[in-house]
Amino acid sequence: MRIGIIGLGSMGQMLVKSFCKSEVILPENVLVFNRTQAKADKLQAEYGVAVAATTQALCEQAELIFLCTKPLDILPVLRGLSVAADKHIVSVAAGVSIADLETVHSGPVSKVIPTVTSSELHGVSLLTNSSKVSAKQREDLLALLSAIGEVQEVTESEIETATILSSSAPGLIAGILDAFAQAAVRKTPELGIEAARSILVETMLGTALLLKNEQLGFDELIERVATKGGITEEGLRVLDKTLPGGFDELFAMTASKHAALKELVQKQVGEQQDEKE
Repeated sequence: MRIGIIGLGSMGQMLVKSFCKSEVILPENVLVFNRTQAKADKLQAEYGVAVAATTQALCEQAELIFLCTKPLDILPVLRGLSVAADKHIVSVAAGVSIADLETVHSGPVSKVIPTVTSSELHGVSLLTNSSKVSAKQREDLLALLSAIGEVQEVTESEIETATILSSSAPGLIAGILDAFAQAAVRKTPELGIEAARSILVETMLGTALLLKNEQLGFDELIERVATKGGITEEGLRVLDKTLPGGFDELFAMTASKHAALKELVQKQVGEQQDEKE
């Protein structure tokens, strides 16, 4: 199988590097295209992937095509291509639904929300498929994504919330940890910010491995650490006063942002239908 990746922004480059790192596919079977030629040439030099002269050439040579452009560029890019009905189109853009993709491509389409942590072959890629995706096409896509982390198949009604837990979470967690480190240094300046950050990074890694390797629930790990009347138990009480409301506000904000983006995408769909009429 040959795959194509259109758009070499952060997610497009991450997919190229992760697929090559995992060795799930030979580099020569990865075909890339980017408007800025230098990015494609750099990946070719580093990983040995093939570079397509045009997006159309890529679509003619690849069987599975990842669209890694900005959300509002997905439909215009796809509309500008002649894509055979048996080609499997995969969008990695938020706000663009399966139904939106089907207004442009009559064949199988999927939506994947990757995560930057897949560059370390860990993390969760979210996946939803159209009804036209065959069993073989689904298996091929799952094999690719499973090689760079775990895959969670979700419905479109679930994907926006799940995206905050997967794709957005690395940045959000980094922000939370940095605030934690800054608070520690405010309390004890001589500790130093780099030491505080280093402690938290290693602690976070160990915590994740403990939860995963021992199959612990969050409550079970809390019980191991939080002795009755101890510092951790009291600390959790402090966090319980502010964290739930903060996370509720976070999900409300993201729902609003998704709604605004989907409105812009629907405007594009409407304009396309007007042109056909």
